[in-house]
Amino acid sequence: MNTNNTDIPPEWQEAARFLQEHGVRFYPRSIRRVGEVSVAFGKYGQQGFVVCQRLLPMADASALLRLGELYLYPVDWHNYLALRDLLQITPSACDKPASFGTGDRLGMVTAAHLQALSRYEVFPVIAQQSPRELVRTGRDFREVLLSAVCGVLETGYTGRFGADADHIKHEQQLLQAMEAGYRMYTIDLSDYLRDVARLTQPEIVDKTRTLSPLSQSVIRDHANMRLRLDNGERYMLQPDKLLQSAITFEEAVQRATRFYQMLKEHLTDFDFEVSIDESARVTTPEDHLYVVEYLRRSGVNLWSLAPRFPGEFQKGIDYRGDPRDLEISLRLHAALCRELQGYRLSLHSGSDKFSIYPLFRRITGGNFHVKTSGTSWLQAVQLIAQTDTALFTELYRMCLLHLEESKQAYPVTISAGQLPPMPPADLKAFLAQPAIRQLFHISYGALLEEAGNAIRSLLDEHEQEHYRLVYEHIEQHLQALAGEG
Repeated sequence: MNTNNTDIPPEWQEAARFLQEHGVRFYPRSIRRVGEVSVAFGKYGQQGFVVCQRLLPMADASALLRLGELYLYPVDWHNYLALRDLLQITPSACDKPASFGTGDRLGMVTAAHLQALSRYEVFPVIAQQSPRELVRTGRDFREVLLSAVCGVLETGYTGRFGADADHIKHEQQLLQAMEAGYRMYTIDLSDYLRDVARLTQPEIVDKTRTLSPLSQSVIRDHANMRLRLDNGERYMLQPDKLLQSAITFEEAVQRATRFYQMLKEHLTDFDFEVSIDESARVTTPEDHLYVVEYLRRSGVNLWSLAPRFPGEFQKGIDYRGDPRDLEISLRLHAALCRELQGYRLSLHSGSDKFSIYPLFRRITGGNFHVKTSGTSWLQAVQLIAQTDTALFTELYRMCLLHLEESKQAYPVTISAGQLPPMPPADLKAFLAQPAIRQLFHISYGALLEEAGNAIRSLLDEHEQEHYRLVYEHIEQHLQALAGEG
């Protein structure tokens, strides 16, 4: 990146020239005051550095680098721990009614995410990855957080931001995220639901007898509860459906309660989200009531619930389903949020669901969380298609080769028969096709494993164009959620 020195404060101009002469990209917006000194951010290749013209008051400067009269601190875990309080780069809990998550699978575009998010009244959750994504990208919770911190430093952002350990299913995953200092935890219950539809009537009777006293009290206290929807309609919770909900979810919510208690033992301030969206079972009002009320009576302070809404929330494409069914479901879930209070609705697989954002914002009253991740990766794929046709063609070949493997982790409906053996000449139109977007969305793991260096090198070379594509795309999401455009 060529920086115009007129954009740089006089006290940093000589340092900026010196860094650029030595191949370090310097970001004028990154300059910030820290007590009586100022610091900036630079990159050498893909390694980020905190740059200072004098020693910072660190407990241990063993990782310090010198370049002329400048002190460079690599943004590694050691230096992050030493500098996080000084530079105020520690994740925090959410402090706004609306929040938006931007998972960065490559760890290269948090600066673009923040540029978009900082223009809207949403809390930015910029470090957001699931164990599923960590395995496929070859990263861990620490690395994801460090990448996000580099974006914070690069942009000079000084506000609060979140870090979400997404779709946690196992205790070890929770412990790793806690050790890394995350402040949002999304507990995925999908693997622990009992399929009540497969039970015989004698089995249901047996399960009913063995329900815990707490589950029985939730059913007893809320049977025939009446909900008033925002359009004036009413809904009465049905005792038999509440019983089915308890049988389905009891083991899962007990697990969520145990995870919450583990967090409480170590943290005083965090956001606790429960995800039941990655299930074939569409979440009923009775399911919602049972899960939230069981958790509440177990001492869990729930921050957000991610139900499974009707229709299809597939990756990288707009909502598929009957909008009327979705609206009815949203009204019911929003009514329960108002009745039970203290938490928000969360929309997962929120990427590119442009047709339903206005409805979601209106019905939730602007009290929501939306998660995106793969849609930023797709902008990187778009840039590759624009700048290196040969690399894009090779990536497409890899996608086809690993299609069945990639589909095991993500519920999409594409099949090899829908996809041509080679991409056509018009790659822009090709990438706009829903099946192709889904294909690249789910194939990131295989592509990064086989061609990660080539992908990152190209994106690094075209950093500003990469940022622009991601910024514009995320802003589309935020405009729709804000009712603009």
